[in-house]
Amino acid sequence: MQRFIYLLIVFLLANEMKAQRPPTGLWATINLPVTFSSHWQWHNDGSYRTLGSSVAPLQYLYRSGVRYLFNNKFSTAAGVAFFFTKTDFEKTHHEFGKEFRLWQEALYQQAKNQWQLQLRLRLEQRFFGTTSLKDEYRANRYRVKAGVTKMFNTRIGVQVADEYMRQTKNGRLSFDQNRVQVTALYQRNPTTQFQAGYMWLKRPDANQHLLTLAILKNIKLHERRKENK
Repeated sequence: MQRFIYLLIVFLLANEMKAQRPPTGLWATINLPVTFSSHWQWHNDGSYRTLGSSVAPLQYLYRSGVRYLFNNKFSTAAGVAFFFTKTDFEKTHHEFGKEFRLWQEALYQQAKNQWQLQLRLRLEQRFFGTTSLKDEYRANRYRVKAGVTKMFNTRIGVQVADEYMRQTKNGRLSFDQNRVQVTALYQRNPTTQFQAGYMWLKRPDANQHLLTLAILKNIKLHERRKENK
């Protein structure tokens, strides 16, 4: 009997460990803003996030919206987002939960010499669909991100940023996560930038160490119209 209880405890612990969130992962992102004028921009970004160190997907997302630039320092934006996230962390399971978001943000950027300060406030209304593990529910999340960018020359730079998040769910406000990120920047040309970095992500129940890769391509339609005149 004692041996059976011991084997049962080992089995349960093993399954609990398998069910935990992987401590590592890769986030690959494409940012594709489309600038129509000196004031209006169409925001686009998509991301593929892996399950641990494998290439298996943990999450897909696409975010879209409209941005209004008051000047070269301050802008606001609002839009929608679609997230598809695995309901557990087993590679052999293939159920993805659906999440729809509304989001709004205010962005302030101040550049001086080769330095840039960035401060962003983003609000999100999150709508989660029903899965085999959870019923549908809603939440509101509040995100504040502060970052500093240093360009060493016209092409190479580094950015250090911290983003803190809290969330309201079932009428209760609580800590959601905190992201600390260091990113190397390569400005290929005035409209194309490559980014590679490391992110430490703190959640209420676990920490993650993530590799981040991103491409930023700004499509400036108003400049093309000027060239064609």
